[in-house]
Amino acid sequence: MLKSVSSRLRLLRGNLGVILVSSGFWHLAGGMVMPFYALYVLGLGGSYVDIGLISALGSVVRILPALAGGYLADSMGRKRIVYTMTFLMALSELVNAVAPTHHFLFAAAALGAIFSGIREPAFGSLFADSTNPDNRALSYALWNVVPPLFGLMSPYIMGVLIDRHGVVVAMRWGYAFVVAMYVVAGILRWRYLEETLVPEAGERMGLRWVIGDLLGDFRSTLSALPRQLWVFVGLDLLYTAAWAFCDPYFVTYATEEVGLTSSQWGLSMTLVTVVNILVRLPAASASDRQGRKKFIWPTGLMFPVVIYLFLNSRGFVDVLILRVVFAVVVGLNAPAWQALFVDYAPREHRGRFNALLNVVRPLLWSGGTILGGYLYQTYSSRATFMVGIGALTVGAVAVLLFLSEPEKREE
Repeated sequence: MLKSVSSRLRLLRGNLGVILVSSGFWHLAGGMVMPFYALYVLGLGGSYVDIGLISALGSVVRILPALAGGYLADSMGRKRIVYTMTFLMALSELVNAVAPTHHFLFAAAALGAIFSGIREPAFGSLFADSTNPDNRALSYALWNVVPPLFGLMSPYIMGVLIDRHGVVVAMRWGYAFVVAMYVVAGILRWRYLEETLVPEAGERMGLRWVIGDLLGDFRSTLSALPRQLWVFVGLDLLYTAAWAFCDPYFVTYATEEVGLTSSQWGLSMTLVTVVNILVRLPAASASDRQGRKKFIWPTGLMFPVVIYLFLNSRGFVDVLILRVVFAVVVGLNAPAWQALFVDYAPREHRGRFNALLNVVRPLLWSGGTILGGYLYQTYSSRATFMVGIGALTVGAVAVLLFLSEPEKREE
């Protein structure tokens, strides 16, 4: 028992601890604004379709920065990219804070897409490099639990502020706080992160050299990846599209159709975080010992059931119960799913492959959110969720039939 506790404490030293704490400061502020973003778009004069269009713009703008970011992460290292882009991402949040109409949210989304697109491959690779096969799922569980713990009460606090001061005023305060926390996170990453991939001596990083070798290196990455990783990717993209139809519109459905107040929705988000803390860490440890698939496919079958029941909620208590069930299902599923990707992906290609996923996922997400907004606004508030339920059901069956455990987990 003491050995197990000591092993978990060692995980918090070094890069993993820095990432968890610095990301925690973002969650402290981000947890206030993200659950209510769709309401902010509507409050500034936008429509349900605009919610999807803003997401789509960010996805399209992200493509080239993500590709370049993946290449740079594997060729010039991770740390410098991570802390520089963290500072720059504060700029996009500043635009959100002062936006006079919803049109300015498009500009904020574009800026955020550029900076996060460059950052994410390096960030994901640095995190993966800081784990090992024996503690990988536990490490990802810590990533999914510890930073959100900082923002445990943030959604409820913002919900109360929205009920008292209105969505626009309260969200402006929230985004100003996000800017401050991005600066704090950037300082911590600049000061305390350690590089995990040092470029070879004499390696040139001129612009002409980068552009000349970019496509060739991505072809090398694609040819080096195992078949099961491609199966995983296909399923991951199917799930991405499915969630795109549903995720942005949970808050609007809960407040407009079920009748929840903003503070009630915020309280449900707080409860979700508590349940995640209780579920994810033991589930991740078990996944490291017993394998990933046995945690992934049963929970995959539960997702469409929970969403369908959510659509038939009759009040706050129903929503609260279903949010708890949803948190349990996510807590069992997510650490195993994230660890399985790293199990399959060779270390030397992770940055570029993360970049490819960071291009394709947002494109699917943007298409789903636009179509979801159109269905929500034109047909019915339930239509977009039913499409998502269908795709999630197909994905769960495909996991059971086609996904297998790796024979050897990558370092």
